[in-house]
Amino acid sequence: MAKLKRSQIALGSFHYPRYSLNYFLDSAQRLGVRNVEIWGVAPWACAEDLSAADCENIRREIESRGLAHICYCPEQNTYPVNIGASLPQVRERSIKVLEKALRVCAATGSQTMLLCPGSSSLDEDFEEGWKLRRESVERLVKTAEREGVTMVIETQTFDDCNTLQTAAEQRRLLDEVNHPNFKAMLDFNQMTQFGDTVPGNLSVLGDDLRHVHIGAAYDSCLDLTLQGEKLREVYPYGRPLSGHIDFRGANTPFRRYLSELAEGGYPYYATVEICSRACYRDAETAAARALEMVLECTD
Repeated sequence: MAKLKRSQIALGSFHYPRYSLNYFLDSAQRLGVRNVEIWGVAPWACAEDLSAADCENIRREIESRGLAHICYCPEQNTYPVNIGASLPQVRERSIKVLEKALRVCAATGSQTMLLCPGSSSLDEDFEEGWKLRRESVERLVKTAEREGVTMVIETQTFDDCNTLQTAAEQRRLLDEVNHPNFKAMLDFNQMTQFGDTVPGNLSVLGDDLRHVHIGAAYDSCLDLTLQGEKLREVYPYGRPLSGHIDFRGANTPFRRYLSELAEGGYPYYATVEICSRACYRDAETAAARALEMVLECTD
């Protein structure tokens, strides 16, 4: 069975927001991790709050522990930052926030920033919303290029975004923007929810697949024989998963997904992502359990 390299695995700070930055970085060290992904939220990593000195301090704290900051993920999902908003003032503010986030990403030592596609109103024209989203990305890639950062676009649940649920939609946006600083990422949970597969993502996205989130999810009636259009006929808004949970409670085959990535020759990073609030209080224990399962699948 093919395996990813241990050096490709990162730990995300997504379930550490009740702790300090230094606690998270020390936790990563204790757990034997060498790569970290920083979630850009308060109290210590929200781009809007950070000065140049703050960024330098974050970078220094990461590097002093021998860690690498492999991706910065500014919060931008169901919050006021929305690059797909139809209101010009909301979209303009969102672009400015994410331009700052790109600068923060570079200043804190990362060359990759996660980008969410934003969402249009459900009663608005789909193609008009798509056009606004694309135009926002086309503006952001200019800053990304100047900062030496690659933006990786994530698929979303339908509740978060009414487009970009599949690798095929990522491929369309990549082709329309057509810029070397704009690539795609794969999230195990969204992939499972909408009936995509790891081999399918690798086939559709090829070397434009530059980042992965290793998530765990649970579905009380999980049937993985349902894939693609067949699944979306049954679940037009996606399979009813409980996602980004403690890895102990998952029944999605994340180990198989990791093996399929390795078999497909995926050479980039993959971050353990836990977003469950139930894991906030004892974040390190949840991370340790997840890493133990994930690292069994690595060399």
